[in-house]
Amino acid sequence: MEVFMHKLNKFLAIAFLATALFSCKSRNENTGIEYAPDMYVSKGYEPYSQTRHMAFNANGMTMRLPAVGSIARGQLDYIYTYPDSPEGYEASAANLNPVEKTEVNVLEGKKLYDVYCWSCHGKDGKNDGPVITEGKFAKPPFANYQTPYIQGLADGKIFHVITYGKNMMGSHAHMLTPSERWKVIHYVKSLSLTGATVAPDSTVVK
Repeated sequence: MEVFMHKLNKFLAIAFLATALFSCKSRNENTGIEYAPDMYVSKGYEPYSQTRHMAFNANGMTMRLPAVGSIARGQLDYIYTYPDSPEGYEASAANLNPVEKTEVNVLEGKKLYDVYCWSCHGKDGKNDGPVITEGKFAKPPFANYQTPYIQGLADGKIFHVITYGKNMMGSHAHMLTPSERWKVIHYVKSLSLTGATVAPDSTVVK
């Protein structure tokens, strides 16, 4: 009996040591044995993938609707109160660009312009982007950014157009945050001051 207990204790000691060593072993992707994995790795819901009926949410949805009046993150750095109307467009001229015109902000505006704007307005603001030259959309009513029309256009009006769209140009509010729109405006204004200035276009609709 004494021999049996000695062997049993020896076996248990070896088993405990082996388990401890195995549990502590990690090779980046292997964290070893976890006593309660749900305490370390939460089972998050996939809000855009409805996998089962959620009894506690409206209509059984995985993701709840945002609270009434809530504003998306990053969209509150400028409160724009004018509606999408001609009156709002004219009134928007009173809004000044709250983003400081620095070299960094202008360069950031250029990066955004090269992603969202150049395909229509061209790399240099000549309205010669592929969308226009291939005839997919009508050319804007002004010749290019270097016209006195764009040079004298209030920043607030440009912001209004980017936010709500105008003529053939649609709203870019879902692509650019308010601060990003102001940075793009800084770059557009810098483009308007480069190159030869042409005569005013009498067909411009202000």
